[in-house]
Amino acid sequence: MAACDANYIRIQQLFAQHDETDECRFGLLSDHHHAQVNIQVLERAKYTATLAIELDQLNLGLKWLTWPRFEVRVYHDLATAEVLRVGKARKLRQVYTLPNPDHHQPDEKSQVNHLLGEFLTLCLSHGAAIEPISIS
Repeated sequence: MAACDANYIRIQQLFAQHDETDECRFGLLSDHHHAQVNIQVLERAKYTATLAIELDQLNLGLKWLTWPRFEVRVYHDLATAEVLRVGKARKLRQVYTLPNPDHHQPDEKSQVNHLLGEFLTLCLSHGAAIEPISIS
């Protein structure tokens, strides 16, 4: 749960206006490559929101690597955010038994929430606005 709580804080820092705005785009910059991160609101409810978070690899030079799309449910009343789906996978279960037909790890949902946390941390440290910001 700590990873989910931390992800909620990171999402709030990256896209605080997701209650009013449907989409947020920003760039990820490094010395040699740049990419774009898209965060889109899929649905809103009184206490929750469902977001799609994906990386658009503009010129990363990694055509063989497909970045996953995270579908994340944000719980405002609990101040937490959990990954519902990653990529084309169906809704993730909390625990999987071994062996299982889809070869999921026993703690796959926990691992995916940690991966989202690492990705959001990267966005916070290397993210940049795509369009110029005017200050009045």
